[in-house]
Amino acid sequence: MAAQPNTNATTERYDRFARDYLRHWAPVIEPAGIRLLEAAAGPIAAAIAHARAAGRQALLLDVGTGTGPLARAAVRRWPELEVAGLDASAGMLAVAEELSRELLTADQRARVRWLQADAEATGLASDTVDIALSAFVLQLVPDRSAALRELLRVLRPDGILGYVTWLAPAGESPPFAPSEAFDEAVLDLEVEEPEPEDDLRAGDLVSVGAAAAQLRRAGFRAVRATQEALLHHWQRDEYLAYKLYDEGELLAILDAAQRVRLEEEARRRIAALPDAALDWRAPLVQAWGRKPALAAAPAPPVAPVQAPAAPVSAAGSRRRAGRARRRRA
Repeated sequence: MAAQPNTNATTERYDRFARDYLRHWAPVIEPAGIRLLEAAAGPIAAAIAHARAAGRQALLLDVGTGTGPLARAAVRRWPELEVAGLDASAGMLAVAEELSRELLTADQRARVRWLQADAEATGLASDTVDIALSAFVLQLVPDRSAALRELLRVLRPDGILGYVTWLAPAGESPPFAPSEAFDEAVLDLEVEEPEPEDDLRAGDLVSVGAAAAQLRRAGFRAVRATQEALLHHWQRDEYLAYKLYDEGELLAILDAAQRVRLEEEARRRIAALPDAALDWRAPLVQAWGRKPALAAAPAPPVAPVQAPAAPVSAAGSRRRAGRARRRRA
């Protein structure tokens, strides 16, 4: 049985906005998660064959399953595969279960289960998972190294972990024009935004090498990490709808007239941008590791390496760094 997850600001946010997340953000990041699953096709097929020879079903653990797209894709593609979708957010899991009832067959539903637990404390028995995959979650956990050690524990010997998450841009990256346009619309309101709550997260990986080094310190072997990119062309109305979801805490302090003014001004500014300005490219890292056949003891814990915080204006009215950290993904 999975352990009871810790409640923090991140979990509470996903509980509140799970359906908005499904509508506005999940479609943007889902292709990168499906690419991760495709990259795992060979190891999954090998795990299924090995499990069949041992008279059992192979188990794939989807860490931070969210609304469950990766879990559903896996259980559809491999009829002999059992899938466990794990997430700390009860709201996200409720949406995942609902979608499974709508989109999966009875056989597929019987092979997927949903577990509410933290990545750092899954509550699963040791040496029981054949493959663990995670898309856009290991930047959100408080302690990524602890989560990696936990996944090493639950994997069977020779089990595989693969994950994809955000990579901090190298150097000064150009601002995304639609985001700047929305920020300018907020500035026009001249409202004092509340300070963001302290919400400790591991953060984006600072480099591909850092991703590989963390896996090795956790005890994984045959480690590899590569840089990728998430590419998405936003439609103007689509991006504005996403920002109004993403800025839920801001909208909560605005009155009805201010919300209308913000939406109208943001729409006007975004409409003025050229089409090419809505092409979004974000760096990613995809990382892989194997649990040794005879697991070596992981290295002693070290302080997690975090991406440097983005500068915040002296007035503190536009917390762009806090907004970037709320990205899930």
